[in-house]
Amino acid sequence: MHLLNDSDFIESVPFSIVKFHPNDVILKENEVSQDVYFILDGNVQVNTHVSGANNELLPGLARLSKGDFFGELSMFDGEPRSAEVIAVDECEVAKVDGSSMLSFMEKYPEKGYFVLRELFMNLVLRMRQNNLRTKTVLDLYLNEKQA
Repeated sequence: MHLLNDSDFIESVPFSIVKFHPNDVILKENEVSQDVYFILDGNVQVNTHVSGANNELLPGLARLSKGDFFGELSMFDGEPRSAEVIAVDECEVAKVDGSSMLSFMEKYPEKGYFVLRELFMNLVLRMRQNNLRTKTVLDLYLNEKQA
């Protein structure tokens, strides 16, 4: 993430570099926080809890790696976390104060534009993936109902 080397960003936005071991929980679902995380090294798994008829399932929503980020939804809306994020292997992330990052983007709109563009391009990709997953689930459900 190029912002972590930007002097204005370093002066304006509190962040820390955190290392995680395999299976460490980085974010808990429903946790309240506006921090956003940038993966510097390693892989993480994004999961959500789903209650089934007999037990609770933990389906994986995404696997993210170096260069990816997560936590941006809560940075924007302040709502509780919509998923859990777990380290798959040894990983290192930059934990960035989300509200300070938003203030930085307002103070430096020329830099903020590129940050927002990257965030939105990532969100578009995730939305397209979710649309495909939803279509697949609906196809399976409707085909099962017709059988």
